[in-house]
Amino acid sequence: MTTTTHEMRLVDTNGYTVPGAVRYQVPATQVAATETELKALAPADAADQKAVHLEHAASLHDAVSADNQRAAARQIRATDYRVQITPPLA
Repeated sequence: MTTTTHEMRLVDTNGYTVPGAVRYQVPATQVAATETELKALAPADAADQKAVHLEHAASLHDAVSADNQRAAARQIRATDYRVQITPPLA
């Protein structure tokens, strides 16, 4: 009997995998716990992404571009991150 394992990754609001947030060969019995572990990484990553946008905005001399960077920072929410499971659970 073959045991199915899953790859799990935390994906940010833009669809990118969060660095360091991939788990390989997770047995089905550990999916829920691993999902909780990965979601716990979202607030720190969201804060980092916001900080990058705000730092970039501060360095811009064009007011419109700076406003766009600040708007992008406001739209990043850790609650919008998701965990992608491959293959999906049945």
